Parts: sequence; structure tokens; C-alpha cells
Amino acid sequence: MLRRIDRFWRIAATGLAFAFVFAGGGLLAATVLPVLVLLPGDPRQRAQRVIRTAFRAYLATLQGIRLIRIQTEGLERLADSGGAIVIANHPSLLDVVMLMAFIPHSQCIVKHQLWTSSLLGGLVRRAGYIRNDLDGEQMLASCRESLERGAALIIFPEGTRSQPGVPRHFQRGFANLAVLTGAPVLPVLITCDPPTLCKGEAWWVVPERRPLFRLRVGEKLDTAAWAGSATRALAARRLVRSLEQYYAQRLDPPPITGAAPADFSR
Repeated sequence: MLRRIDRFWRIAATGLAFAFVFAGGGLLAATVLPVLVLLPGDPRQRAQRVIRTAFRAYLATLQGIRLIRIQTEGLERLADSGGAIVIANHPSLLDVVMLMAFIPHSQCIVKHQLWTSSLLGGLVRRAGYIRNDLDGEQMLASCRESLERGAALIIFPEGTRSQPGVPRHFQRGFANLAVLTGAPVLPVLITCDPPTLCKGEAWWVVPERRPLFRLRVGEKLDTAAWAGSATRALAARRLVRSLEQYYAQRLDPPPITGAAPADFSR
């Protein structure tokens, strides 16, 4: 009986959480973010800081109402990720929320449907996020400009959410960008047990127990080792192959011992 009550609560809380994202995002875009444009300095960076603060509060709330749990390892490396390409596997809808909450100055490539969304479009446009349907030269210029400003560029190399049991395959876009710009790559590994909010799964299909998200941050990888290859295409292929192996070796580790709980105080 208690399990049924708990599951019903988590279904209801998940629905409220989704509604909050869309309603809250639209409210920020209509009220707070327009005011930031009137202040001196770069309004995009201020908008991104507001979004980061909102996401940190959002994750803290999800943990506070016992909807999810989060453990982290190596989080200090995300705090020092400016100018790096942050890559991560993508098991859940919450992955980008967690990364943006923990990275002080992040930049994202967003789907063009989100850019034009009636609810969240104003938010992503005011924050200056990069739409994914730009041509190659525009995309490279936007990403390079963000990295030179000291932003961490978040990219999911799989291109979409992964599905449990399906082998990962990384696209080469992030590797081409790393070789062209010389930016370091910072790998992040995300697991969710039991899986939730996966690709093709309805939001109301909640697992039997509260999911535990583990976010582990690796060491920065200097792309110079691959940039010395004969051609950019060859260097990108080698970088992709190396990182696919990196993730394959680490995504089924033994349980983390002594992992720190998520810290939203900084």
C-alpha cells in the first residue's frame, strides 16, 4: 500500500515538475529577462546565470520532495570548465538541467524547435543559446565565440537520448569542433538507476523506486594529441573512437563509495 502511495505521489510530482519547467521558463522570459537587457554588460551572460540559479533551485526541490537523488564525483572540475567542450552521455531528460546547474558559465546547442517554442523560445533566445539548424560556418563561429568568452560548451555526442541496452554511437561534430578550435574536452558520465525519462518513454511512466542519478566528471583531455594527425577528419575519428572506449569502460562501474551528495550552496 505504501509503495502504491509513493508511486502515485511521484507520478503527480513529476507532472508538476514538468509544468513548472514550462510555466517557469515562460514567466522568466516574460518578466525577469527583459529587465536584464536594460542593465550594462552582456545580457546573455546574465540570463544564463539566472537560468543556472533556477535550475539549481529546481534540482534541490526535486531532491527535497524525494522525487530523485543525485550523487556527484569530481564536481570541482565542472566549476573550472570555462573554455572547454563538456561532453556527456544522455540517459535522461534531466541531464542537461544537471550540467547547466553545476557549470558556472555554460553554453548549449538547442533544437531549433525549442528556439521557436511559444513557451521556452523566449528563454533560450535571450540566453543566446545556439540553435542546431545553423549552417556549418555559422555553427562553428558561434561555438568558437562562446569558447573564447570562457563559456563551457555542453554537447551530447550521441545527438539524442540513449536507450538502455542500446550501444552508444558518438557523432563526430564535437570532435571536429575540438580539433578546429583546440578546446579541451571534459567528459562527464551520467547514470540513472533505475532508468527514468528515457527516450520514447512517457513522463508518467515512473520507476518502482526513486531514481539515483550519478554524475561523474573526468579529467580534461588535451586535443593536441589528436590534432597532430594527418587530417582533421582522421583526428576527429580517432578522438571519437577514444572517447567511445572511455565511456564503454566506465559506464558500468561498481557503486560509488563515499560519493558526495549534490551541493547547491555554491
